[in-house]
Amino acid sequence: MAARLTLADLDPGTREALAKGIAEFNNWRFYDCHETLEDVWREVGSKGEEGTLADFYQGIIKIAAGFHHVLRGNQKGAVNLLSDAFRLLEPYRPVTLGVEVERLLSDVRPCLDRVLELGPGRLREFDRTMIPHIAWDEP
Repeated sequence: MAARLTLADLDPGTREALAKGIAEFNNWRFYDCHETLEDVWREVGSKGEEGTLADFYQGIIKIAAGFHHVLRGNQKGAVNLLSDAFRLLEPYRPVTLGVEVERLLSDVRPCLDRVLELGPGRLREFDRTMIPHIAWDEP
């Protein structure tokens, strides 16, 4: 991966969308977060230097979508999405664009483990207080 980009390196629209997506995630508006960041992901995927962040955005999108599935009782969807987020976000540890990726992944791990442990029949027993917030240094 190229040199780490900072929030200051992003165009204002992308910074605003990232802030909006993180706020949506932290307010459990996981579907909205997915939609907001998917637009950014599609746009940056075709750009030069910012294009290196496509997997970063997709990883956050998958975590949001995974928790959306947890809240809807879809264990298989939650497991697939949350698991894949680890692969996507690994290169962005510990911090990217002010997002504490290391902390996010360590907070998601016990959630994924619990979703696996509960299985599809008991997912309603998932303790929603386990759902993490995305910690980041806002601009």
